[in-house]
Formats: sequence, C-alpha cells, structure tokens
Amino acid sequence: MKYEYKFRNTKGDYFIFNMSNIYSQWTALVNIVFTVAMAVLIASRWSDAHIFFKGIMVFGLCLFPVIQPVSIYIRSSAQAEGIKDETVLSFDDAGMHISVNSHGQLIKWKDYKTTINRPFVLIPIPDGQHAYILTDRILKGQRRELFAYIQGRKQ
Repeated sequence: MKYEYKFRNTKGDYFIFNMSNIYSQWTALVNIVFTVAMAVLIASRWSDAHIFFKGIMVFGLCLFPVIQPVSIYIRSSAQAEGIKDETVLSFDDAGMHISVNSHGQLIKWKDYKTTINRPFVLIPIPDGQHAYILTDRILKGQRRELFAYIQGRKQ
C-alpha cells in the first residue's frame, strides 16, 4: 500500500499543531485552573476592586482563553511564511519518502523514529531532527489508516 501527500503547511496547520502541543500536556491543566481561579476572583472581588485591579483581573481572565491563542496564531503565521516550497511525503513498504524541491530522501522503516498521533494532527518523526505536520486537511480523512500503517511497518 502507498500513501502520498503533497502539501505546504499553512498558518492554520501550525496553529493546530501548537495548540495540540499545549493542550496535550500538564500545561492545559494549569491554564484551566488559573482561568477558573481568575473567574472566581472576579466574581468575589469585582465590586470592591479599584479600576487598576479590575483591569489586572480581566487581563488574567483573558490570558489563556484569548491572549495565548492569539499569540500562538501570530507565531504560527510567522512559521508558515518561512515555508516556501511544497513537501511531498509518501509512505510505502520501503519506508518514508521525503521530497522538497529537487532534494529527495528515503527513510527506511528500520531507521524510522516514531509517529505522534493527536486529534486533528499526525506528526511523523523520521529521525531525531525533523518532524512533519500532517493535519486532517492534508490527510483527507486517512489519519487513522496512515497511523496504523506506519505502526504496522515499525514492528
């Protein structure tokens, strides 16, 4: 079987990847606890607070659900602008084929490192230095099948 994908990552792809990184770690729990704590603080102290403290409370409440995603989107835009060429990834019985411009490379399955499967994104990591972001937009509904295929080749 052969899977082939020709793509250039967009700012939306990088945004999904970066957000999935944050919300698949303990950082997500800290973000949620902090936001709930700020909501409770605002509910209990709003009427007694000075205007400066009200501003700080609103900033704290908006920090993780609003400000953090906006800053990640801005960073994702910069990452996407750095990508000028399309990448072609293909997976077959020989291994993972990578092609960018005129440069091509084959990573054999025995040398292949790992694949991270998260909701909405699959991240093949063929070696210790490179990773490729394959979102559902690129995979067109084949994320589970491709992950199963890669896992079957790695054994």
